[in-house]
Amino acid sequence: MIISRGKSWSGNIPAAALVILLALPVPALAMQELVVVRHNGQTSSHVAKSGAAAAGVAACADPAVAFAFMVEPHDGMTTVQLQRGADVSRDIVLDVTLTCSTLEGSALVPFDAAGGTASNGSDYVSTPGMALLTLTHSDQGGVSTPVPAIVHIELLDNGQNAGQTRTLNIVRTEGSFQGTSAQGQPIVGTIPGSTTAIVAITILAQTTIDDGSDVVPGLDPGAGDVSNAATRFCADQGGGSGSTGCLATQVAANLVADPNTPASVRENATAVLENNLLAISPDETTALAFVAPLLATGQFDNLAERLSELRTGNLGGTVSAGGLTFVHNGLPFSLASLGTSLNVDDDESARNEEKRTLLGGTRLGLWVNGTIGGSETDRRGGNSGFKSDNWNLTSGLDYRFSDRFFAGAAIGYSSLTSDYANDQGSLDADSKSLHVYSGYALTSGFSLDGSVSYMRSDYTQKRVIELYALNAGGTGYSSLGRDIAVGKPRVTQTGANFGVTYTFMRGSWTIAPQAQISVLHNTYDAFSERGPSAFNLSFDERKSNSTSFSAGGYVDRTFATSVGAFRPYVRAYYFADSGSSSDLLSRFVRNDADGSATPIALSMQEPDRRYGTAELGLGFSRPIGTRTVDFSAGYMKTFSFQDLDRWALRFDMRIPL
Repeated sequence: MIISRGKSWSGNIPAAALVILLALPVPALAMQELVVVRHNGQTSSHVAKSGAAAAGVAACADPAVAFAFMVEPHDGMTTVQLQRGADVSRDIVLDVTLTCSTLEGSALVPFDAAGGTASNGSDYVSTPGMALLTLTHSDQGGVSTPVPAIVHIELLDNGQNAGQTRTLNIVRTEGSFQGTSAQGQPIVGTIPGSTTAIVAITILAQTTIDDGSDVVPGLDPGAGDVSNAATRFCADQGGGSGSTGCLATQVAANLVADPNTPASVRENATAVLENNLLAISPDETTALAFVAPLLATGQFDNLAERLSELRTGNLGGTVSAGGLTFVHNGLPFSLASLGTSLNVDDDESARNEEKRTLLGGTRLGLWVNGTIGGSETDRRGGNSGFKSDNWNLTSGLDYRFSDRFFAGAAIGYSSLTSDYANDQGSLDADSKSLHVYSGYALTSGFSLDGSVSYMRSDYTQKRVIELYALNAGGTGYSSLGRDIAVGKPRVTQTGANFGVTYTFMRGSWTIAPQAQISVLHNTYDAFSERGPSAFNLSFDERKSNSTSFSAGGYVDRTFATSVGAFRPYVRAYYFADSGSSSDLLSRFVRNDADGSATPIALSMQEPDRRYGTAELGLGFSRPIGTRTVDFSAGYMKTFSFQDLDRWALRFDMRIPL
């Protein structure tokens, strides 16, 4: 829902709530009370919707009248609604106007809250108000300046009355007067109070933030998941009670839940409520569960590049940069070949490679592989959408013990920068990893390889918390400020991979079916956010396990020409993943009044578990002097991966040293 905003909002939230509530249709009758005090001490009062002033003029014509005054609400509103959770207090202003007087002196006219179903001390606390009238002979039915009397009402919430609507009245209580008559006679007396309601107040039952979210059609799942936690956190004894953000959200929830709210106000209130719940929601942190495995996969892919070269049996003892690649959306653009055979035999080149080995031998190999890539994920359910760029660098040393068996170790470094959708913050990471690997080739054409890896990543998350508030009248809304909550989670990962490949050649054809199984264990350490917002969160430790099985194959055919060997190829794989991501558990950093912390649980959507990749390309091999240069280029596409469109142009090149 996109709604244009009104003018910038200023002032306090309760005042805005008052203006909004007053804009709603409620009964309002301009009631007036005329009080007449006679010389003999008798007092009478007359209540009418109008005409009290004319009645006062008539009363003042009676010589038995000592003085008379009129009482009415200052704003003319005789009915007032107060909303639990939104209104904290209210001043009820009454105007007391002297109509006439034959005395010289003064009169005290007090007011207080009484009657109704509300209880003073349980539902509210009132502070009485009083008007001091100056009595003078000159006031004989003329127009005097009103004297204000202010009764202060403060709402209470003991947790037991939130769901009940209560009433109370503002009434005139017993007053007094003293003065001197025109004949010099001193007169002292009381002004009896009245049970007539000058202003009737209704304390509306508490509408919770959760109640408001329940009636919003199509509410974002990330907002719906946290509405109950926001209700508790913003309640009277909650950690966010009285905060500007909680009050703004509560006002919006009240208006959304009220069936009498005008459509235009409801539309704005709905936008504010959904935005504020999403701002509170930790949906951005769900990206960790997707990014962390991708970083680990980047390192695994670099290692797989080296294993692929070693399986060919002709690259042991070289300094190799054959795995340097560029990746878009998580898919590689290789700058060197995978070491697959092109069926082009150049004995002179092979002998030259044999001589140019590390440390003067053919068994020890030093290699460096890398990837530079990016990805884009759409928002799905309560999971955030984000764009990321990352690069991975892996370097290792391996030793070929025989023509069939090799083993080695490698270290890796990865870096990630990502931005959440809709400018809602960022997630950056630096990772270090350690790998041990080995492989064995059988004479039958089968080859086996495996690896074990450890990776530790330090993340910095910046989560934007920007809440909105309705302006006066609910005609628009504006930002309460853009706070940044900073968290520094750490993720530790351990993984293992095992693969089997069968390579056979028939003339100019090469066919290599392959299957691989991978397991990955992730531990997300607990961490807490820091920042100026009242809605900072702390996150519990989380653990997850996943298993991935892939099966596919590689097919190429070599065409020898006078300029070199061309090799069109196709590569396709199917992936089946298992495992689950537990719900994201967090809690507000600011504790409730009882010392506990309000928890938040966000349901995480699982990533797609079944998808495939296909690559179509062309390879080329040509002897240049004493070396053979291999080059290939292809287009790769990922299929059936929900909410993620991935493709790649792949370039492979190897120049023997």
